[in-house]
Amino acid sequence: MNEKCFEEIIKTFENDDIKDFFVNGCVPRIPSYFYSAPASSSGRYHSKFALGDGGLARHTLALCRIMNHLFSIESVNSLFTSRERDLMRIAGMMHDSRKSGSQEDYEHSKWTRFDHPLLAANVVREVEGLSEAEKELIATAIESHMGAWNTDKRYPGIELPKPENKYQILVHACDYLASRKDIEILFDNEDIRHHEETPDVNTWKLPFGKHKGETLVDVKGSDPGYIQWAKENANSEPFRTLVNQL
Repeated sequence: MNEKCFEEIIKTFENDDIKDFFVNGCVPRIPSYFYSAPASSSGRYHSKFALGDGGLARHTLALCRIMNHLFSIESVNSLFTSRERDLMRIAGMMHDSRKSGSQEDYEHSKWTRFDHPLLAANVVREVEGLSEAEKELIATAIESHMGAWNTDKRYPGIELPKPENKYQILVHACDYLASRKDIEILFDNEDIRHHEETPDVNTWKLPFGKHKGETLVDVKGSDPGYIQWAKENANSEPFRTLVNQL
Protein backbone atom coordinates (compact mmCIF):
# COMPACT_ATOMS: atom_id res chain seq x y z
CA MET A 1 0.00 0.00 0.00
CA ASN A 2 1.20 3.52 -0.80
CA GLU A 3 -0.12 6.90 -1.91
CA LYS A 4 -1.75 5.27 -4.95
CA CYS A 5 -4.44 3.90 -2.68
CA PHE A 6 -6.01 7.38 -2.60
CA GLU A 7 -6.42 7.62 -6.37
CA GLU A 8 -9.98 6.29 -6.51
CA ILE A 9 -11.15 8.94 -4.05
CA ILE A 10 -9.05 11.75 -5.52
CA LYS A 11 -10.83 11.20 -8.85
CA THR A 12 -14.10 12.18 -7.17
CA PHE A 13 -12.89 15.64 -6.07
CA GLU A 14 -14.90 18.49 -7.57
CA ASN A 15 -12.54 21.42 -6.94
CA ASP A 16 -8.94 21.52 -8.16
CA ASP A 17 -7.61 23.74 -5.38
CA ILE A 18 -9.00 21.45 -2.66
CA LYS A 19 -7.64 18.40 -4.47
CA ASP A 20 -4.23 20.08 -4.65
CA PHE A 21 -4.45 20.88 -0.92
CA PHE A 22 -4.89 17.20 -0.18
CA VAL A 23 -2.48 15.70 -2.72
CA ASN A 24 0.42 18.12 -2.26
CA GLY A 25 -0.21 19.34 1.27
CA CYS A 26 -1.81 16.54 3.29
CA VAL A 27 -0.55 13.31 1.73
CA PRO A 28 3.17 14.13 2.25
CA ARG A 29 2.43 14.58 5.95
CA ILE A 30 0.91 11.10 6.38
CA PRO A 31 3.35 8.77 8.23
CA SER A 32 4.56 5.75 6.28
CA TYR A 33 3.07 3.29 8.81
CA PHE A 34 -0.41 4.39 7.68
CA TYR A 35 -0.02 2.26 4.57
CA SER A 36 1.01 -0.94 6.37
CA ALA A 37 -0.59 -0.88 9.83
CA PRO A 38 -3.92 -2.57 10.68
CA ALA A 39 -6.90 -0.34 11.43
CA SER A 40 -7.06 -1.63 15.01
CA SER A 41 -3.98 -2.33 17.11
CA SER A 42 -5.98 -4.90 19.11
CA GLY A 43 -7.88 -6.42 16.18
CA ARG A 44 -11.20 -6.13 18.07
CA TYR A 45 -12.91 -3.14 16.55
CA HIS A 46 -12.91 -3.48 12.77
CA SER A 47 -14.03 -5.79 9.99
CA LYS A 48 -11.73 -8.40 8.50
CA PHE A 49 -10.84 -6.21 5.53
CA ALA A 50 -9.36 -3.64 7.92
CA LEU A 51 -7.08 -6.08 9.75
CA GLY A 52 -3.57 -7.11 8.80
CA ASP A 53 -1.06 -5.25 6.64
CA GLY A 54 -2.66 -2.22 4.98
CA GLY A 55 -5.81 -2.47 7.08
CA LEU A 56 -5.75 1.16 8.21
CA ALA A 57 -5.58 2.41 4.63
CA ARG A 58 -8.38 0.03 3.59
CA HIS A 59 -10.55 1.23 6.47
CA THR A 60 -9.96 4.82 5.36
CA LEU A 61 -10.91 4.02 1.78
CA ALA A 62 -14.02 2.20 3.01
CA LEU A 63 -15.08 5.31 4.94
CA CYS A 64 -14.61 7.49 1.85
CA ARG A 65 -16.44 5.03 -0.39
CA ILE A 66 -19.40 5.10 1.98
CA MET A 67 -19.30 8.89 2.01
CA ASN A 68 -19.30 9.06 -1.78
CA HIS A 69 -22.22 6.63 -1.92
CA LEU A 70 -24.13 8.97 0.39
CA PHE A 71 -23.22 11.93 -1.81
CA SER A 72 -24.74 10.06 -4.76
CA ILE A 73 -28.12 10.27 -3.00
CA GLU A 74 -29.78 13.50 -4.17
CA SER A 75 -31.31 14.34 -0.80
CA VAL A 76 -27.92 13.99 0.92
CA ASN A 77 -25.91 15.65 -1.84
CA SER A 78 -28.12 18.72 -1.69
CA LEU A 79 -27.23 19.28 1.97
CA PHE A 80 -23.64 20.15 1.04
CA THR A 81 -22.04 22.50 -1.45
CA SER A 82 -19.45 21.23 -3.92
CA ARG A 83 -16.61 22.62 -1.79
CA GLU A 84 -18.08 21.19 1.41
CA ARG A 85 -18.22 17.72 -0.14
CA ASP A 86 -14.52 17.91 -1.03
CA LEU A 87 -13.62 19.20 2.43
CA MET A 88 -15.42 16.24 3.96
CA ARG A 89 -13.56 13.86 1.63
CA ILE A 90 -10.32 15.22 3.05
CA ALA A 91 -11.65 14.84 6.60
CA GLY A 92 -12.45 11.21 5.84
CA MET A 93 -9.07 10.47 4.33
CA MET A 94 -7.14 12.21 7.10
CA HIS A 95 -9.25 11.14 10.11
CA ASP A 96 -6.94 8.28 11.17
CA SER A 97 -3.72 9.60 9.64
CA ARG A 98 -2.19 9.88 13.11
CA LYS A 99 -3.72 6.68 14.52
CA SER A 100 -0.47 5.87 16.37
CA GLY A 101 0.90 9.41 16.33
CA SER A 102 3.90 10.38 14.24
CA GLN A 103 6.19 7.87 12.54
CA GLU A 104 8.56 8.23 15.50
CA ASP A 105 5.70 7.55 17.91
CA TYR A 106 4.77 4.42 15.94
CA GLU A 107 8.33 3.11 16.06
CA HIS A 108 8.12 3.36 19.84
CA SER A 109 4.59 1.95 20.23
CA LYS A 110 2.19 0.43 17.70
CA TRP A 111 -0.89 1.02 19.86
CA THR A 112 -3.65 3.45 18.95
CA ARG A 113 -3.31 6.88 20.52
CA PHE A 114 -6.56 8.02 22.06
CA ASP A 115 -5.84 11.62 21.06
CA HIS A 116 -5.23 10.69 17.41
CA PRO A 117 -8.23 12.75 16.17
CA LEU A 118 -6.70 15.88 17.70
CA LEU A 119 -3.28 15.11 16.24
CA ALA A 120 -4.67 14.54 12.75
CA ALA A 121 -6.79 17.70 12.92
CA ASN A 122 -3.77 19.79 13.81
CA VAL A 123 -1.86 18.41 10.82
CA VAL A 124 -4.59 19.74 8.51
CA ARG A 125 -4.46 23.13 10.23
CA GLU A 126 -0.74 23.37 9.41
CA VAL A 127 -1.19 22.88 5.65
CA GLU A 128 -1.23 25.98 3.43
CA GLY A 129 -3.60 26.44 0.51
CA LEU A 130 -7.14 26.88 1.87
CA SER A 131 -8.82 29.51 3.99
CA GLU A 132 -8.68 29.15 7.74
CA ALA A 133 -12.44 28.64 7.79
CA GLU A 134 -12.29 25.72 5.35
CA LYS A 135 -9.36 24.11 7.15
CA GLU A 136 -11.25 24.44 10.42
CA LEU A 137 -14.28 22.72 8.86
CA ILE A 138 -12.05 19.75 8.01
CA ALA A 139 -10.24 19.78 11.34
CA THR A 140 -13.33 19.85 13.56
CA ALA A 141 -14.91 17.01 11.56
CA ILE A 142 -11.76 14.96 12.20
CA GLU A 143 -11.62 15.84 15.91
CA SER A 144 -15.16 14.59 16.55
CA HIS A 145 -15.09 11.40 14.45
CA MET A 146 -15.04 9.13 17.52
CA GLY A 147 -18.57 10.21 18.42
CA ALA A 148 -19.81 8.96 21.80
CA TRP A 149 -16.53 7.11 22.36
CA ASN A 150 -14.88 10.37 23.34
CA THR A 151 -13.50 9.43 26.76
CA ASP A 152 -11.36 6.61 28.10
CA LYS A 153 -10.59 5.94 31.76
CA ARG A 154 -6.99 5.23 30.78
CA TYR A 155 -6.66 8.83 29.57
CA PRO A 156 -8.51 10.93 32.17
CA GLY A 157 -7.11 14.20 30.82
CA ILE A 158 -8.51 13.80 27.30
CA GLU A 159 -12.11 14.42 26.26
CA LEU A 160 -12.67 14.44 22.52
CA PRO A 161 -15.42 16.67 21.08
CA LYS A 162 -18.63 14.97 19.97
CA PRO A 163 -20.12 15.61 16.53
CA GLU A 164 -22.62 18.45 16.51
CA ASN A 165 -23.08 19.82 13.00
CA LYS A 166 -23.87 18.04 9.72
CA TYR A 167 -20.21 17.86 8.68
CA GLN A 168 -19.08 16.22 11.89
CA ILE A 169 -22.05 13.87 11.97
CA LEU A 170 -21.35 12.77 8.38
CA VAL A 171 -17.71 11.86 9.04
CA HIS A 172 -18.55 10.09 12.29
CA ALA A 173 -21.38 8.11 10.68
CA CYS A 174 -19.18 7.01 7.76
CA ASP A 175 -16.39 6.00 10.16
CA TYR A 176 -18.89 4.06 12.26
CA LEU A 177 -20.21 2.15 9.24
CA ALA A 178 -16.70 1.47 7.93
CA SER A 179 -15.85 -0.11 11.31
CA ARG A 180 -18.78 -2.53 11.59
CA LYS A 181 -17.77 -6.18 11.66
CA ASP A 182 -20.90 -7.20 9.73
CA ILE A 183 -20.20 -4.85 6.79
CA GLU A 184 -17.65 -6.18 4.31
CA ILE A 185 -15.99 -3.94 1.71
CA LEU A 186 -14.31 -5.59 -1.29
CA PHE A 187 -10.77 -4.69 -2.33
CA ASP A 188 -9.66 -6.64 -5.35
CA ASN A 189 -7.03 -4.68 -7.28
CA GLU A 190 -3.25 -5.04 -7.15
CA ASP A 191 -2.58 -2.06 -4.91
CA ILE A 192 -5.35 -2.65 -2.37
CA ARG A 193 -5.45 -6.37 -1.76
CA HIS A 194 -7.69 -7.87 0.88
CA HIS A 195 -5.67 -9.20 3.80
CA GLU A 196 -5.04 -12.93 4.02
CA GLU A 197 -7.37 -14.85 6.29
CA THR A 198 -5.95 -15.02 9.81
CA PRO A 199 -5.35 -18.62 10.98
CA ASP A 200 -7.27 -20.00 13.95
CA VAL A 201 -5.61 -18.60 17.06
CA ASN A 202 -6.31 -21.87 18.89
CA THR A 203 -4.31 -24.01 16.48
CA TRP A 204 -1.60 -21.72 15.10
CA LYS A 205 1.91 -22.86 16.05
CA LEU A 206 4.94 -20.70 16.57
CA PRO A 207 7.37 -21.17 13.64
CA PHE A 208 10.42 -19.86 15.52
CA GLY A 209 12.09 -19.32 18.90
CA LYS A 210 12.30 -21.44 22.00
CA HIS A 211 8.63 -22.45 21.70
CA LYS A 212 8.82 -23.42 18.04
CA GLY A 213 6.13 -25.99 17.19
CA GLU A 214 3.98 -25.14 20.22
CA THR A 215 0.59 -23.46 19.87
CA LEU A 216 0.15 -19.89 21.08
CA VAL A 217 -2.53 -21.07 23.49
CA ASP A 218 -0.13 -23.57 25.12
CA VAL A 219 2.64 -20.98 25.36
CA LYS A 220 0.23 -18.50 26.95
CA GLY A 221 -0.32 -21.02 29.75
CA SER A 222 3.26 -22.22 30.17
CA ASP A 223 5.21 -19.04 29.55
CA PRO A 224 3.02 -15.89 29.70
CA GLY A 225 6.11 -13.71 29.89
CA TYR A 226 7.06 -14.82 26.39
CA ILE A 227 3.66 -13.72 25.07
CA GLN A 228 4.13 -10.32 26.70
CA TRP A 229 7.57 -10.01 25.13
CA ALA A 230 6.12 -10.95 21.75
CA LYS A 231 3.34 -8.35 22.06
CA GLU A 232 5.92 -5.66 22.74
CA ASN A 233 8.36 -6.64 20.01
CA ALA A 234 6.67 -8.57 17.19
CA ASN A 235 5.36 -6.54 14.27
CA SER A 236 4.64 -9.03 11.50
CA GLU A 237 1.38 -10.58 10.38
CA PRO A 238 -0.34 -12.85 11.17
CA PHE A 239 1.64 -13.08 14.43
CA ARG A 240 0.71 -9.55 15.52
CA THR A 241 -3.05 -10.11 15.18
CA LEU A 242 -2.94 -13.58 16.74
CA VAL A 243 -1.04 -12.40 19.80
CA ASN A 244 -3.39 -9.46 20.27
CA GLN A 245 -6.33 -11.87 20.21
CA LEU A 246 -4.78 -13.74 23.13
